[in-house]
Amino acid sequence: MTASADLTLRSAAINIAHLHTFRHVMQQGGYAAAARVTDLSVPSIWQHIHALEKMYEVELFHRVGRQVRPTSAAKQLYEEIDGILVQLESTFERMSREPSKQTIRLVTGVRMMIEDLAEPLAKFHDQHPNRLAIRQGNERRALELLLADEADIALTLEPGLHQGSSGIHYEPAYTVEFLAVCSKSHPYAKARSHGLRELSKHPLVVTAAGTHGRDALEQAFHREGLVSNIHIETDNSAFTIACVKAGVGVGILAGRRQGDLCQSLATRSLSKQLGKRKIVFMWRRGRLLTEPMLELIDAVKCIESGE
Repeated sequence: MTASADLTLRSAAINIAHLHTFRHVMQQGGYAAAARVTDLSVPSIWQHIHALEKMYEVELFHRVGRQVRPTSAAKQLYEEIDGILVQLESTFERMSREPSKQTIRLVTGVRMMIEDLAEPLAKFHDQHPNRLAIRQGNERRALELLLADEADIALTLEPGLHQGSSGIHYEPAYTVEFLAVCSKSHPYAKARSHGLRELSKHPLVVTAAGTHGRDALEQAFHREGLVSNIHIETDNSAFTIACVKAGVGVGILAGRRQGDLCQSLATRSLSKQLGKRKIVFMWRRGRLLTEPMLELIDAVKCIESGE
């Protein structure tokens, strides 16, 4: 038997249920935890894993006391098959005879929803009967919901270099710039310079540590050898703007200068210091989107062209 024929026979013999069990063990962190989220007993879980180990001729888990830990082979296999299983699962939605009855679950930020997305989503809804379920979340919350299959698509700030998740597909939606916003009477609004050195003199309202916007800000301050004067952290730009309107300090956010929420404020571009970033769509790697989902994406992309 040739090597290619052997691989064909082995791949044909793989039990999809065993791969699903393996993914549950990886995601839940053990056999007992995987059993709790499936209809399988712990011995059945073990049998599925043992069958995969025999098929792939590798050890997938080893025991550490009463726990099991994945081997490097298990981590590699998980990376390889997770997207395949996601794609397989999404074929049921794609093959549905009534895609218009499917709910589209979207995660986005408060400011994006108010300033950018309400109009294109309303236009989409006028043309499609699909129910929309819209939830608020920053990039970390969006990632959690997508990986837990509690959301279909998310819109968030583009991750920086090496910050993206290997389990997520990212697709550009439209461009935003980093802005400093404050009341029109604030000293920063009247300053001759609006760079980072001037910003470092004032109390700042910024997003929480670990978010993409906060990372970009901290990197920029570090390059200039400056220290930021952070007074308040928020988890979305709308909260940042609310704090600024209350007179707390200067807010740093990513958005569009013509946005409704900032109309009563002084806005200064930080594009030279922090650059511009994309708002991106996120969905699970390997997932096949339905036609209504693809049309929703096209509707949001029109923001860039102003259509």
